[in-house]
Amino acid sequence: YQMLDFDELEELEALAEERDRLSSGQPICLRWLVDVSGWEPSDAEIDFLIDLVPSDNPDQVKKYKLRDDQKRSLVGRLLTHAAVATVLGIPYREISIGRTKGRKPFLCTPHNVDWAPNFNFNISHEGRYVALATENLCVVGVDVASPLSQRIGKQSFPDAFACWDTVCSPAERNDIRKQGSEELQSGAFQRHWSLKEAFVKARGDGLAFEPLSRAEFTIGGPLGALEPRVRVDGQARPEWRFFLEERGGYWFSVSRAPPKAIIDAMGQFTRTLKRPILAQDEMERALAAPNPTFVSKSVRDLLPAEALRMYDDLVDVDGARALPSGLCTAVGALHRRRGFALPSGLCTAVGAL
Repeated sequence: YQMLDFDELEELEALAEERDRLSSGQPICLRWLVDVSGWEPSDAEIDFLIDLVPSDNPDQVKKYKLRDDQKRSLVGRLLTHAAVATVLGIPYREISIGRTKGRKPFLCTPHNVDWAPNFNFNISHEGRYVALATENLCVVGVDVASPLSQRIGKQSFPDAFACWDTVCSPAERNDIRKQGSEELQSGAFQRHWSLKEAFVKARGDGLAFEPLSRAEFTIGGPLGALEPRVRVDGQARPEWRFFLEERGGYWFSVSRAPPKAIIDAMGQFTRTLKRPILAQDEMERALAAPNPTFVSKSVRDLLPAEALRMYDDLVDVDGARALPSGLCTAVGALHRRRGFALPSGLCTAVGAL
């Protein structure tokens, strides 16, 4: 038997806890990730999956020229719909997603889940991973930071670091330089960058928050139990909580904050929150709640149950031919209108044509 390492055991425990909470109807916050590096979808599979996730801009995925960018964009949509369906029970075809002026995504579809009055989510993708985090009371941000070597190529870390003077404050730069080797310095910078991204993504102002050095992080604790804290424009912000998790050289950052932290110029997202003002003790409990470990998902895990048989036929799991792209689009449109999957045998028979 193959021995599992600590991270794999931790993820299995997180998955078991997630399933227990879902089956018992308990409140749950999701932490999901998908590794898209080994997924090589056909054009027909892309078309089929796009049809499953209604959007005001269905062609956005295909506007990306590179297949890797298409995959990350599409999986981000699938993660969003799967999370909303899992937590709130809303069918995929009824899910509507909006964006704030700062491009923060939010759920427009009303729901009646009492324990998730402020349900919100965030998506991040970089390199091989696409990640999602949800919260029910706090506002949430998430970021994936790939190994720095993938960003700077053959450039040395000191040379690259010198170009990012607006990202880190002088104190942060000194802390990073104290780490020792270039590899350790690179990892420290990667964590700082990811935390800053999770911070602005939770707020919702994105690129409008500049320079990033305005948010100054100190990261205490041992490597396996890091405790980030932030100061914004020189002022400590203890109401913000941050969590870091590492997977194979990638760092995942999650931020939590009270709803009042949201920057929403048009007020669209804020109006979807049923309880934007919470009692102090309730807010403290939500902020201090344990942060779930990220659970790995496959693309198939993100699909509604009624689409699984047709998807399995399409991706040729049993060695049959895949459906042609145009026919797949037509069948997907039929599924979307009727709300049910075609029989498995029929899909296989059509594919055999």
